Amino acid sequence: MVTGLFSLFNSAIFKSLLVVVATILLDFVLGILTSIKKKTFEVGLLPKFIATNLFPYVGGLVVLALLSVYLAEMEYLYYAAAGMVALKFSKEALLDKIKDLFS
Repeated sequence: MVTGLFSLFNSAIFKSLLVVVATILLDFVLGILTSIKKKTFEVGLLPKFIATNLFPYVGGLVVLALLSVYLAEMEYLYYAAAGMVALKFSKEALLDKIKDLFS
């Protein structure tokens, strides 16, 4: 069991999952900072935003990553999903929020 867990954390799937989750969290933090700068930040809306926009992406990728580690057929689906999510958050969101934050 320990060697299986060790191989999970050393796999390319886990490393790519960390990169995609870091991208999602960076987008989340930049969104908060941007809304604070624009003075539109509302703490009461934060839990709903986390439940509807953060957990579905992270949770879905974690489930796909775990399935991919144990079912080789799912690996292609995971990489496709992770690539699309990373592209969505990096291109659309991060670049626009960085421009808004520092302009």
